[in-house]
Amino acid sequence: MKKRVKIILVFLLILAILVAIFIFLKPFIILDAGEAGVVFNKINGMQKRILNPGFNYVIPFLEKVYIYKTQVQSYTAEGDEIQKNVNQEKSIESYTVDGQKIKIDISIIYRIDKDNLWKLHSEVGPNFLEKIIVPFLRTEVRNVISQYSAVNIYSSSVESSEGRTEIQEKIKEKLKESLSKYYIITEDILLRKISFSENFIEAMEKKQIEVQKAEALLISTEAQKKATIINAQAESEAMKIVGETITLYPELINYLYVQKLSPNVQTIVTSQPTILNLPNYSK
Repeated sequence: MKKRVKIILVFLLILAILVAIFIFLKPFIILDAGEAGVVFNKINGMQKRILNPGFNYVIPFLEKVYIYKTQVQSYTAEGDEIQKNVNQEKSIESYTVDGQKIKIDISIIYRIDKDNLWKLHSEVGPNFLEKIIVPFLRTEVRNVISQYSAVNIYSSSVESSEGRTEIQEKIKEKLKESLSKYYIITEDILLRKISFSENFIEAMEKKQIEVQKAEALLISTEAQKKATIINAQAESEAMKIVGETITLYPELINYLYVQKLSPNVQTIVTSQPTILNLPNYSK
């Protein structure tokens, strides 16, 4: 009986040692949802297999796993200071085609190409954000902005959303092409804010005031022109009516003549034998 107990105890001890060794060696790894892993083998080098969420076996001491997020992520360039421990840096400074300096606040929404994760790790590594995304984002923003004048950008960002959308789409297409070479998928670009120098804004506001004054003057001039035309047409129509009336009633000429005389005139000398009764005409 004692011998049997000893055998059981020895078995349990061996089992416990094996379990401890198994745990210590850790020949497995568990990945959460939204994660993927690549394996580097110390003998065979980078492995093409991708580890998916869940339980995955690896060879202890021989294989090392690098974990990447496969979910959609974002990076923002905004403000005047770099935010530590956050995917955010300063606004992107750029120059327009006419040499005006502006600041761009922008966000990129991206995700890694899971099927080519082992290539991303081999060619770039885990620091792909600092090595690839940030430099290309700054470069493409500056390339696109340099194609526009400051006035066009100001008009598109302040007066209309169409121009802003055009700039945003151009940056997006450029980044899609550039980042895809490094197995990074550009989901979207958000053009958050465009800032101009105070001198430029002041100049644009003055120009806008002058434009408004010119438009008001143009409207006033057009109104006066229309009024003049209407008055001329009315006067012409009135003369036409008077002419027709005089044709029917010739004596009306005398009446009109008297209406134009000074109120102090009592007698009119004419070459005709006609005597005009001025009081009657002036009533």
